Amino acid sequence: MIKAQPISWFYENLPELQIIEDKFKDIIRKNYNLSGFVSLDTPAVERLEILTSKWADDSEIYALHRIHAENLSDVSMWLRFDLTVPLARYIGQYEWELTFPFKRQQIGRVYRWERPQKWRYREFYQADVDIIWNGKLALFADVEILSTIYSSLKELDFWDFVIHVNNKKFLSWFLLSIWIWEDKLVETISIIDKKEKIKWDKLQIMFTDIGINKEQIDKINEFVDLWKQKTIDEITSDFSDINNELLQEWIKELSYVYKNLLLLWIDEKFLKINPAISRGLNYYTGTVFETFIGWAEWMWSIASGWRYENLASNFTKNNFPGVGGSIWLSRLLSVLAELDKIRPETKTVSQVLIVNMWDEFLTNNLQIVKNLRKMLISTELYLDPEAKIQKQLKYANNKGIPFIIIAWEEEINNWIIQIKNLKTWEQYEIKMEKLNYNLFF
Repeated sequence: MIKAQPISWFYENLPELQIIEDKFKDIIRKNYNLSGFVSLDTPAVERLEILTSKWADDSEIYALHRIHAENLSDVSMWLRFDLTVPLARYIGQYEWELTFPFKRQQIGRVYRWERPQKWRYREFYQADVDIIWNGKLALFADVEILSTIYSSLKELDFWDFVIHVNNKKFLSWFLLSIWIWEDKLVETISIIDKKEKIKWDKLQIMFTDIGINKEQIDKINEFVDLWKQKTIDEITSDFSDINNELLQEWIKELSYVYKNLLLLWIDEKFLKINPAISRGLNYYTGTVFETFIGWAEWMWSIASGWRYENLASNFTKNNFPGVGGSIWLSRLLSVLAELDKIRPETKTVSQVLIVNMWDEFLTNNLQIVKNLRKMLISTELYLDPEAKIQKQLKYANNKGIPFIIIAWEEEINNWIIQIKNLKTWEQYEIKMEKLNYNLFF
């Protein structure tokens, strides 16, 4: 007999957690819609040259081939590792048919080979929003992405969270100011990006391996911890008198984004400037952010965002800068479950169970089902009319169905039914024509 077990580190839920995940998706999609992002769905597979156009490390990309393929080395389909690179290909393909700025949302599974560790899967859901422009991308796009991610997380109402915001111009200026030259910038920023995931002594070794000296390492450590001691206003004030074009550009951009986020009623307690936030992928430029759960900031990020000036440059001669954000939905649910901040209450979406006791009254029961479903009330009729009522009640209780309806033989001919609330154990009789939505909500 084959062992019933999925491939490790691939993602699936029991019904009670799947219901919560679906609810989260609906809330996220609603908030994305409110900000004017149109839904998009690209294929799960792409050509390898598409995926590696912005990510050189193909060791994390899964290949897809037929079992009976003649030559397994000749693979032409590769699973996407994120939703952003397929978007870039989509823009290049349909640039003359789209209206810009193009505001897109996509909730979908992505596939990435990861070293097995807690809260990191090899197949997982992302919920992305992006704004693409066919010219100079207005800075307000950064505000729009941040506010949309914020409103989505706020309505999920799971726990306190903090959005850590940075700008790669700030980080680049600082590294150049301590004599780390451009040929080492990408490697250095990539190591800084690992600061919340790897112990500092190991990071020091990684810095040393690429030629960064101890004095520079100490300055990096002090710089990336600024957010722990100072507010946004204090950090910008400390650097406002330095005459450097790159730095002043960062201060101007950050102040603009921060001011407009507050105008959109975002509580400033949810925002921090964190110079350590850099995002590892090399196509990110400008604004970057990571989001962590309030007092559990030591855990993995649950949402991220980034600006990219030339993402679609591999697919078109025209320039299409963009800015985007992503809620790491699978990880968010796993972290919240670990923190005991989500507690599944039901294993079903059904609101009402019709107790099925007599075949001869099936027509009457189906009329009740029909009426309730017309009212958009999730309703099911117990399948077996010969099952005892105790068994049917146990079924409803085990699944968490809050209401049952019983049509007794002596009352059904008068179209009288009995409604029972299984949470409060209240019950009452009602005429069929008096059935309405508010009785069950």
